[in-house]
Amino acid sequence: MNHELPKAYDPSTIETKWANFWVDEKIFDVPTPSTADNATKSFVQLLPPPNVTGRLHMGHMLNQTEMDILARWHRMKGERSVWVPGTDHAGIATQMMVERALKAEGKQRTDFTRDEFVERVWSWKQEYGGYITGQMRRLGASVDWSREYFTMDDKLSHAVREVFVKLHEQGLIYRGAYIVNWDPVLGTAVSDVEVENEEKLGSIYHLRYELADGSGSITIATTRPETMLGDVAVAVNAEDDRYKAFIGKKLVLPLVGREIPVIADDWANPEFGTGAVKVTPAHDPNDFAIGQRHNLPQPLIMDAQARIANTGTKYDGLDRFEARKQILADLEALGQLVAIKDHTLTLPVSQRTGSVIEPRLSMQWFLAVNKKPTTGGDSIAETAISAVRDGHISFVPEMHSKVYFEWMNNLHDWCISRQLWWGHRIPAWHCTKCGETTVARETPTACSKCGATEITQETDVLDTWFSSGLLPFTVFGWDGSNKLTDDLKAFYPTNLLVTGFDILFFWVARMIMLGSHFMLDVPNADGSQRTLADAVPFKDVYIHPLVRDANREKMSKTKGNVIDPISIVEKYGTDAVRFTLASQASPGTDIAFNEARTEGYRAFANKIWNAARFLQMNIDRGAEAGYKVALIDDLNAAPLETRWLYSRLSAVAAEVERSLTDYRFDEASQAVYAFFWNEFCDWYLELVKLRLDFNAPQNATTALTLNALVTAFEAALRLLSPFMPFITEELFHALYASIGLEVPAKSIALTRYPQAKDFPFDAEANDAMTTLQELIVTVRGLRKELGVPEKEAAPIEVFSNGNAAKLAVENADMLAKQARVSEVGIATVAPSGTNARATASFDVAVIYERQIDVAAERERLTKEIAKLNKGLEAAGKQLGSESFLAKAPAHIVDGLKKQAAENQALLDKAEAQLAQL
Repeated sequence: MNHELPKAYDPSTIETKWANFWVDEKIFDVPTPSTADNATKSFVQLLPPPNVTGRLHMGHMLNQTEMDILARWHRMKGERSVWVPGTDHAGIATQMMVERALKAEGKQRTDFTRDEFVERVWSWKQEYGGYITGQMRRLGASVDWSREYFTMDDKLSHAVREVFVKLHEQGLIYRGAYIVNWDPVLGTAVSDVEVENEEKLGSIYHLRYELADGSGSITIATTRPETMLGDVAVAVNAEDDRYKAFIGKKLVLPLVGREIPVIADDWANPEFGTGAVKVTPAHDPNDFAIGQRHNLPQPLIMDAQARIANTGTKYDGLDRFEARKQILADLEALGQLVAIKDHTLTLPVSQRTGSVIEPRLSMQWFLAVNKKPTTGGDSIAETAISAVRDGHISFVPEMHSKVYFEWMNNLHDWCISRQLWWGHRIPAWHCTKCGETTVARETPTACSKCGATEITQETDVLDTWFSSGLLPFTVFGWDGSNKLTDDLKAFYPTNLLVTGFDILFFWVARMIMLGSHFMLDVPNADGSQRTLADAVPFKDVYIHPLVRDANREKMSKTKGNVIDPISIVEKYGTDAVRFTLASQASPGTDIAFNEARTEGYRAFANKIWNAARFLQMNIDRGAEAGYKVALIDDLNAAPLETRWLYSRLSAVAAEVERSLTDYRFDEASQAVYAFFWNEFCDWYLELVKLRLDFNAPQNATTALTLNALVTAFEAALRLLSPFMPFITEELFHALYASIGLEVPAKSIALTRYPQAKDFPFDAEANDAMTTLQELIVTVRGLRKELGVPEKEAAPIEVFSNGNAAKLAVENADMLAKQARVSEVGIATVAPSGTNARATASFDVAVIYERQIDVAAERERLTKEIAKLNKGLEAAGKQLGSESFLAKAPAHIVDGLKKQAAENQALLDKAEAQLAQL
């Protein structure tokens, strides 16, 4: 192949090529291992399934970047890395999309039978439902596409039905009336996660209810006067002296004329409003609880579209807000509207439709999470709490476990039904003759109680979170039989879940509840009883941060600050966007996405590209001079800078290992960045130019340096690969083509990730190079201050109690190249004056005559002395504190003492220089 790289780095020319290659070649597919192949460690993670209606947003890209880095890293470490992708059928969102499409045709859902409508949804899914997974393929997500699932697939649907029936048989699923979040536009219950609370300025209304005996009245306060049509009582606190005499009496409900009682209940707060509250059990969750405590009726006064359903009244058929206006006008006419006061309201709004949620009494199906199953054992909630409390599941950051416990310890029964046509239909059939409900795995032909054949299936479907909560075990073949499939044996429990805080309860907690409950019944591979430690769906839960805009504002369509990741990718390349997100992904800290940083990482990719071209040029020049390139591991005779670079490779590999193990993507990416940009490109590539003299006769140093350069670059590409997979794949293949060797694997993703032990760590070379770098930087700074012309070389003198002076002499060529040093002299005493600088390791002077600004130099030294004194004072306080010395680790104390001694030496030198001036 033509290995020569284009002059300019253009991600658009390489990314689609490699993205298609990875998919076409099935690079990331993992077959089910055989029983004999159990020595290889597995790393398994489940992609939080995006909605089938979805498009990629920044939250998705962050999540998938982190998961992909981990998947690639573990794969390159030789593990069986399985990243399972899939999409959720998204009952509400998908039904809305299809109904919107029908509306454009002048049709609506009710123009079709249920089966016809569902068929339309499947057609829509086939045409549009793969958009977000197509984006994932384009961005190179290293998922196992052979395992891709859809939550309405036949096998998964079978498992969903099996779970429902089993839970019903265990006495944990029941049907009953309860207050739910009702979306009047969709005509269905919605979960809390689909509700957004918005603060708005509204009103609180004071209404007067007259006593039936004419002896007085009670004024109540409400923010929803339209619900008064369904009032069944007024509650007061038994300790409220204002109302004690009213308890047990009757009130006349205004506009309706129905008599309702005054009851005592602790929910009535004497400090809030008027201290008296109207009770509407069918339209408020707190009122519903009051109604249950006092055995009150539950009249429903609104229909599914939030219109007043009060036959015979003037309000019948009115929208709830139109009814509010009419009711208030009528109350005012009667003199029973006492006051209207401004009041800040927290309005629950449907995330899907934007309509105000109506609390509504509705017949729903529930999962009893706090009830012990009839088959024995703890409740689902108790088991899930134990899974985290006993350390079988860990949260990162750990603070999220506190939120988890707070939710789980205050958990109510889960409403699992939705009034939709799209979704997993509940496997229950109602008898029209005796009213019996039959729950069954297969469609029954007759009522289980009376034998009548007039039975109809439940019209509700299951909440989407119910089916997605089963995924960690259903995607690996669980079918309800409790047989251990090969995939379950190899891949359950999964290792990690990477997700956002917003679905910690709605998805994460439910996976823990359902996985821990059902997998306890599946035996281990050896036939033994599975414990909770192996029943949990995953071992770690990493909660990634939120991506905000550059001003740290939450992204929202309303604010107009939503950033489309695809547009940023098209501008800067996928690698640059990934690296931007990874470099800021610190646990517990939100990401302020700034396009300028992405531009900087685009420049980083360009620097790597130019480094590769530098290598190609020298490989070609070396070939012309008769040098044959090979990858090496013996550095015994290598120059100092090469031994130093390999020591840095060892250290960076160890740092990346530690950081990714702790999910510190920011630290891992910054370590790789610093190595590639600073140490490899800015230092090493400049220094090897001293050794690569292809015009001279062949020699061992040139040969070794060329081979070491290529070997180090190849390792650095593997080090960077999980973070920037596209450019490293391109350069990996180009490098092997340049040196005429066959690539060791189809993809760099299938090669070995660099480990610290792969590279010899030469402590002496590492320390020596650190000293030389400090010397070079110091000389550069002095030259600038002295005004030495850029192209003019100047001699230096070095004084040191250690080996810095000797190092300077031995590496004079390095100093000449990097700092324009013409000659290195060893001073017998520490040099002083404006042309000298002191460090903890050496004193150095640049020999160059110029007129100095004494006042400016005096000011600089005065500031430096003040800074050193401040540091010594702080260190003295710590070292003089007995409590600090008792608690601090020994290496911290030793380091502080060493730093204080160095600062004292620098202070002495600076004071001496100031005295000379």
